[in-house]
Amino acid sequence: MHAKQPGMVLKVKAKPGMGDELFKACHELHFNGDPDGPVDWVLARSDEDPDLMWAFEFYRDDASFDRHYSSPALQEGRLDEGHQRIADLVADGAEEWGVRTPVHIVSAS
Repeated sequence: MHAKQPGMVLKVKAKPGMGDELFKACHELHFNGDPDGPVDWVLARSDEDPDLMWAFEFYRDDASFDRHYSSPALQEGRLDEGHQRIADLVADGAEEWGVRTPVHIVSAS
């Protein structure tokens, strides 16, 4: 990871008892071969809620990030099989608990 590397921070809550499945699906999705997908990522589980995941995704550069998030399928709300699997595991109420915010690294180890 490097300074100014673009990323996305996401807070995702699984349906009750589905946290393990959500983590598995998200882990597998990061190996889908998308050339503009994240190159560095962390999936973290809340110590207080096993169904709550924080995802930190970082992309090669701003151009990769822009291509990834401006794909026609994403803009039209069409999900591929991997993303649909995740959507099916997500709890209702994302407008209340969800977080999805673009970031850039300031410093990293």
